[in-house]
Amino acid sequence: MLTLALHFLWGRYYAHPWGVNPARLREAEWPPSPWRLLRTIAAAWFQGHPEQQASPELLELLNALGSELPDIELPKVAFSKTVHYQPNYGATAAEDQKRAEYKRVRHENHFAAVSGPVLFHYDLLAVPEAQREKRRDHLCMILQGILSNVSYFGRAESVCELNVLCDAPVRDAKEIASVVRDEQGCPCRRIAEDCRDVFCPTPDDFRAEDLWQRRNAQPTANVALPHLVQDLLDASQPLPDGARWFSYRMPEGWPKRWVVRHPAPSRPKPRSTGGPTVASFLRFSLQCRIGIARKFVVSLAEQFRAQAMKRHGDDSFALSGHARPPELQGDHQHAFYLPRPTENPGFLEELWVWCAHGFTQQEVEALMKVGALRWADGRYPARPVLLEVQRSLPRVEPTKLWKSFTPFVPPRFWYRKKIVERDLKEGDSPELQLGRCLRDAGVQTPGTIRRIDTGREWDVCKVHLPDHSNGREPDQRIGVFLEVEFEKSEVLPFPALGHSCHFGLGLFVPAE
Repeated sequence: MLTLALHFLWGRYYAHPWGVNPARLREAEWPPSPWRLLRTIAAAWFQGHPEQQASPELLELLNALGSELPDIELPKVAFSKTVHYQPNYGATAAEDQKRAEYKRVRHENHFAAVSGPVLFHYDLLAVPEAQREKRRDHLCMILQGILSNVSYFGRAESVCELNVLCDAPVRDAKEIASVVRDEQGCPCRRIAEDCRDVFCPTPDDFRAEDLWQRRNAQPTANVALPHLVQDLLDASQPLPDGARWFSYRMPEGWPKRWVVRHPAPSRPKPRSTGGPTVASFLRFSLQCRIGIARKFVVSLAEQFRAQAMKRHGDDSFALSGHARPPELQGDHQHAFYLPRPTENPGFLEELWVWCAHGFTQQEVEALMKVGALRWADGRYPARPVLLEVQRSLPRVEPTKLWKSFTPFVPPRFWYRKKIVERDLKEGDSPELQLGRCLRDAGVQTPGTIRRIDTGREWDVCKVHLPDHSNGREPDQRIGVFLEVEFEKSEVLPFPALGHSCHFGLGLFVPAE
């Protein structure tokens, strides 16, 4: 058996059933569509292989999964919606002009709040039993190279993680949603209280290419095919080729045992007791009307952290570094907040949240709720928009040469009085302090540390001060740009080093 596990990191699934007018929608799609699952896998492959034709391995995988209707293991769910109104200027009739200058258009955003992962179980019954295990392992290997590109399922708000499990235990059949079959054993549709319609690939008529193009589409030389949805609308074709609606019989006790219809009465919120970690890395885009200068790196990181801690409410070691669990070993296990440039090195365009300890579901929700970040005089707020969530830390290839991305501020003062007087502490030079930071982090490979010529000897950097400093310590320190060349390829255990490294200073990246 091959199992695909769909984890919704925000606990919400946003999607509406195929072909349903959103204005007539009563609730979100449930269960999640197997056809949507295959389309997500295809989209993830194309994202990792831009401007390429589908590979034979991808077609083999999609055809294998599309040739059967999976059993679906579902968690408990609650259906809800959010409502907002969009101004529709100039849409009023002439007789209504005296009463209002515009009318508002009501929009409903339906979602399903889920309590756990959704599991799709594929039995691979079309494969002879003697070859089934080998075939399963081959498909798992293909999937493992694709699923890392999946960041949402359905609408972009449905932040998720998709994993493949080769030998997942299956629950009791009474807790599984399975396709309804007629007397001849063929999948069919049925109207019943315990059945729900699900959009699926047609097992005996599915082709992998149906996920992104119509069969009757006429390709034109040097012109890309139209988007599948637009092509179907233009051709007045309601459903994609190789796809149909089938009914799934829901788990025993549906809907009473599985659908939470009413919220629990309001009670005092208990203090967080932790829980399993669901993510270790989040990437946000900083949306702003003007470029954000790099000197505001610490100010943005401090605001982001403060808002996340406020949204969370309880003490959180991962978010704040306070209330450290007694069993946790090692330094720098809590979150790094790293505003950083992308294409233009002079401006901050993204913010990475990196945490070796990992974040719980509640902590991830707090990070996703962070609002506008004010910088400079506050006229142009920067709004973080989530781009990516990963359960594990980003993979970094070992390299010999590492260089500063933001100024490295030595933890100890390395000058006396005023730096312009050149009264420096030779035993506490930035190069020597960086070497000590690397050894404290566990890097034992010998290396050479050099200054990077940026046109000036140092940068005056705003640094983060702890609450207990009481203003006795200056909030500006001198930072320098350095590079480290190791004798052999090395991976730094932490993304940043030195003073205020958890707020974006001292960020080191591979030189290439």
